[in-house]
Amino acid sequence: MEQLRLWDSQTRFKVVPAGRRSGKTELAKRWLIEHLFRPTQHGQPGRYFAAAPTYSQAKRVFWEDLKSLIRREWVRSISETDLRIVTTRGAQLWVHGLDVPQRIEGSPWDGCVIDELANCRPKIWDAHVRPALADRRGWAWLIGVPDMDSPGQVDYENLVLLAQNREEPEWGCFSWPSADILPPDEIESARRLLDPAIFEQEYLGKFVIARGRAFANFDSTIHVKPTAYDPSLRICWSLDFNIDPMCSGVIQHDGTRVRVIDEISLPDTDTDSACDAFLERAENRKWDLKDITIYGDATGWARDSTSGKSDWAIVLRRLHNLSPRFKVPRSNPAVKDTVNAVRAMLRSANGPNRLSIDPRCNRLIQDLRNAVWPGNIEAQHALSWLRYFIDWEYSIGLPSTASVGSVGFSKLQREP
Repeated sequence: MEQLRLWDSQTRFKVVPAGRRSGKTELAKRWLIEHLFRPTQHGQPGRYFAAAPTYSQAKRVFWEDLKSLIRREWVRSISETDLRIVTTRGAQLWVHGLDVPQRIEGSPWDGCVIDELANCRPKIWDAHVRPALADRRGWAWLIGVPDMDSPGQVDYENLVLLAQNREEPEWGCFSWPSADILPPDEIESARRLLDPAIFEQEYLGKFVIARGRAFANFDSTIHVKPTAYDPSLRICWSLDFNIDPMCSGVIQHDGTRVRVIDEISLPDTDTDSACDAFLERAENRKWDLKDITIYGDATGWARDSTSGKSDWAIVLRRLHNLSPRFKVPRSNPAVKDTVNAVRAMLRSANGPNRLSIDPRCNRLIQDLRNAVWPGNIEAQHALSWLRYFIDWEYSIGLPSTASVGSVGFSKLQREP
């Protein structure tokens, strides 16, 4: 069993690119606690730290669990300010964020665990962590899921290659899939719904090279086809509030498949004009706007300094007689999350195509062809409204922020 091999290994530096929710972090927490009570080579109480890419992430992942794993009678002191535990024998365990790597410098360390290494800044190991372990010959667990879109991905992959080199006796590599821990139906669901590359990365712990096109799976022969209005499905309207162009899309979906039936792209315009264009298009094409649902850009909550009204207040005023339902987050989701959601919709690891786009949606089609990640995603404004919609309804990460609902309506209606 790979987890047992990891625990029993005598290698100094252990690299663990394992699948999501596969138990690697939980194992590392217990390794840290055990070492608080082991003798050190220098005979003094040991000093250890647990770290993550940011302070808030490190505190969330480690702090409460580490405290709960130590019996109270073994603890001399706990500092909630410094995130430090000191045992009755004088050993210390700290929790640090590597967004400020200087936090670990200046003091010797006997060992550390770094979670989500791919999300750390580049060269963090070479420039900061490795030197901090030198004078006490400290050990390290470098763990996390590979992340093709993160700044530290290349460094993480290089460390994996180093650890796989049998000529480097201080290094060891240990990897196992999420299927070793998670239930089979959960794995099968992820395999069916996720983009193949994302599934291999997140659930198999594999390094996936994705350079150039953000949506390599977009294929106009598959995804672009006449997509007519379906009277049995409600109309969804998703907006991006860039001024030139102001882009929005008209979408229908059934909870499984997404049908993009039209787009509206207006040069140098405002929200009122976008509403005019949408209502005119709906009338001409005989769309039933009953139960219409609105999605889009969270920046639209901000009031305009000239008019004193927010973009979303304008949309509500113009569509008020339709009693629209708003599904707009308080803040926009992380761009990477929306990119991954669109990738999953374009092609799952196992299953039929779930996205069709009408050929009239020229700007969206061009955005999907030309988008580069990391790169120019946020400059693709047709793609933006699609990202907002898909991330809300088909997110592959945490659920979107709660929708506006009745509270949001009251807020909007109070605006002048």
